[in-house]
Amino acid sequence: MYKYLAMKLSDVPEQAFTAAPTPIPTKVVPDWDSLYQTLLKQGFVIIESDELRSNGVGGEECVPVKSFNNHVRLTKGKRLRTKRITGTKWFCCF
Repeated sequence: MYKYLAMKLSDVPEQAFTAAPTPIPTKVVPDWDSLYQTLLKQGFVIIESDELRSNGVGGEECVPVKSFNNHVRLTKGKRLRTKRITGTKWFCCF
């Protein structure tokens, strides 16, 4: 059985009293539903990003565009059309 062991103040190392607080890691998560609503209103969206990766056939794909495309196809059941229009911009529509 697990026994709770209370920590004593004497168990805390001296350096802990003067150490700077440890930042808590956070994540920024894209709001794909909000972008989808913008797509519905405007008829298209432009995604700008330099997050690129190689795909299986040797081409380049943009990570946020791929993620938005997956979101639209899987959760909304619609086919998103995308076209790279500059080195860092993609046009997306239905």
